[in-house]
Parts: sequence; C-alpha cells; structure tokens
Amino acid sequence: MGLCYPAQVRDLMAVIRNVWLCRTSVIAMVIALSACAPGVVAARKDNMSLLDGPPIQDITTPFSAALACLSGKVPKLASFSVSLIADNTGKEQYADGGTGKLITQGAGDMVQSALFEAGVRVVNRRDPNIAIVESNWGLRSMADQIPSDFFISGSINSLDVIPGGGVSIEVAGVGPRYRQTRILIGLDLALTNAHDGQIVANASVQKQLFASELGFGADRFLDTTLVNVDIGALQREAMHYTLRQMLAFATFDLIAQVLDAPAADGCVAAIRSDEHRLMDVKSYAGRRRAADGSFSSMMAAAAVAPATVAAAAAPAGAAPQAASLPGPSSPPEARKLANDATTYAAQAIASAQSAVQSVTYDHAAGMANNAIAYMQLAVKALREAAAAGLTGIEGDTSATLVQQAVAASQEAQNRVMARADAPAPAPAAATETDIAPVDPQDKRLGGPGN
Repeated sequence: MGLCYPAQVRDLMAVIRNVWLCRTSVIAMVIALSACAPGVVAARKDNMSLLDGPPIQDITTPFSAALACLSGKVPKLASFSVSLIADNTGKEQYADGGTGKLITQGAGDMVQSALFEAGVRVVNRRDPNIAIVESNWGLRSMADQIPSDFFISGSINSLDVIPGGGVSIEVAGVGPRYRQTRILIGLDLALTNAHDGQIVANASVQKQLFASELGFGADRFLDTTLVNVDIGALQREAMHYTLRQMLAFATFDLIAQVLDAPAADGCVAAIRSDEHRLMDVKSYAGRRRAADGSFSSMMAAAAVAPATVAAAAAPAGAAPQAASLPGPSSPPEARKLANDATTYAAQAIASAQSAVQSVTYDHAAGMANNAIAYMQLAVKALREAAAAGLTGIEGDTSATLVQQAVAASQEAQNRVMARADAPAPAPAAATETDIAPVDPQDKRLGGPGN
C-alpha cells in the first residue's frame, strides 16, 4: 500500500532529488577534469607535476640575417662597446597589479647581443666591476683592457598610447564587437668614435604596436532561464620583443651608415626579402654621413696619433712619416691592406710604449708580447699590400710606420729581458699610520680609499 503525500511535499521531494543529482554531476565533472589535467590536483604528500610548455629557443629577430651579413665587412681590429641606453619614457605602472617601469631596463644588453650577431669585436663596458676589483687587488692592470674604438649610446624616449576605436552591434541581445588600440614607441641611438668623441652615425626609429579584440556575445532566455554566451579573442604585439627588433635594426643601421655603400646595400637585401617586409630601407649610396670616410679610414686616422708620437721619438735621420692617408693611386685591395698594416703597427707601438712605462715586470712582459704579435701582423699585412700593388706615398707611409713598430717592439722586448734578472725591490714595512681603520659600514668598491 503506497503512501499518499500532499502535492507540496511531492514537489519538495522532486526539488531535493534534482539538486542531489545536479550536485553529483558537478562533482563527477570536477573529478573527471582533474583526472584529465594532471598537476591541477595532487595528494598532500605528493609533489605537484610540472607542466611542460613550448621549448626553449634562441632569440632571433627578422633582422638577424642582415646583422649576420655584416660579419667580415668591419675591420677586425675595430672594437665596439655599449654605453648606457636609458629608459627616458617616464612611464611607470602601479595599478592593475603592476609595479615599476613599463619599458625593459635591459636595452643595452639587447644592443650588445645585436653587435655579436654582426660579428664585430665587442668589449665589455656594461659591467666593469670585476676588472676594477681585480685591479684593486693587484691581480691585473686596467691597462690590459682592450680600448673601445666605437661605442653605442642612446635612449628609449617615447611611449604614447594612441586612442583607438571600435564597433559593437547587438540585436535582441546578440551581436559582434571589434576594437583596436595602438602604442607608439620610439628610440634614438648614436655611434661615437671613441678616439675623438665625434658621433659618426645616428639612428632614430619608431614603431606602432598594434592590439585588437574581436568578440561575439549573446544573452537569451530559454524558457525562464537566462543564458549568457561570450566568445572573443585578443591579439597584441609583444612590447619587449618588438623593442628588441627596433634595437636590432638601429644597430644594423648605425654600422651600415659607416660602411662602404656597396657593402651596406648588399646586406639591406636581407631585410627587403623578409616575408613580412618589416620596413622599406633605402639605399645607403649617396646618404649623407656625419663622419668623413668609412671604418677603415677612421681606424687609420686614429693610428696617426700614436704614429706621430713614435715619429717624434725616432732617432735623427729616420725617414719622416707622411701624414696623408692612402690615396687613389693604389688598387682598393692594396689600400685596405695598407690601412690594416697601419692599424696593426699603431697597436704595436702603443703596446711597446706601455711595456716600457709599466711598473711591474709581469705587465711589461705581457705588453711586450702584444707588441711583437701586432708587429708581426703589421709586417704580414704590408707584404700582402705590396703584392696587391701598393705604391706611392701610401706605400711609404705604411712602410715607415711598420718600420717604427718593428723598432719599438724590439726595444720593448730588450728592456723586458734586461729587467728579468733584476732583483725586485723589497716592499716597505707598513707602519700603523699607513694602515687606515676599516669602517664596516663602508660599501665602496674595493674598500675604503678606493
């Protein structure tokens, strides 16, 4: 015999049964999702499994091929460094969970990587602390550091949000929407000749970063139940990767401006052939240059100063050195080799002078060995230049400087050998007045007094 319930009781039992079934379904769905997504839920004593995302990869830009094309087109002796590339946008973010600068503070490291891609010789001026500490400790001399011939400096100086626009259409709660915004970012870089402080190339670059949002929404009642559906997609260029591309192109542009125009235009093709056609780079032929000549002529001009010092110290009767650079009477290849010989010879003379003036024997021996190595390279380059047709006043100039390099290198080597058997002076005993008390709060690099 069945029980008879009032209608209200039967309805309440139905609601309870539906809620229980719904709860059971939700729990089953959560368990199924956690089983299909390992690493989301784990036992208390078990390690959470880590999710593997996309693989690690080298950072390249669409300008990497153009930078690699520059390898071998810049004189091997020319050394480059990167100075401060500051964030001068003045934009910071403290809302929406963000704290700090909007622009990366590592732009200088990006430019240094671009120089490496270009295959030039790069010396570290980003962090000289280790060299300074080792010099303070007496492990090496700062004179052992390779001097920088050219350095890049500049700033990222504009970051402007451009007002965007969009459209949204709804009919009976159903319709699409679209909107877009843009950010304008700009920077200026300069290439400076470290020998005389002249800015030899400048690059001003800007780009608009594009962002767009596309979506579709629907609000509908199914019987007495409101159903809301919203589907969308947001696309936005990665700000710092885009900035890396701008810095890569600016680095390419700085070097290309000082290269011979045919060599620079040969590398521009690597940019024009890119499938995205990032920018239309004009030919470097006929473009105005801030500096006279190319890398080779500037390196040769920089070598004239130490050569003049050596000529002044040369014994009486020595052949005078011509002050002019290689002229058009010799073939181009011969003039290039003559420039290399001149540069090597200048490096040999400078190293020899450092060896003679050095206080410690180890440093003097190292600089003397450097002088001999540079001198041998100078002699080799001069012989190759002569075989290529070097003649006239440019031949006399290079030969005179190489001759002075040979004499200076041999003199430095003889002086070092004479010092090898000389007893080292005994260090003076330190007195109490010579030793300053150490303040534990003194945070200066190398300790107090440095």
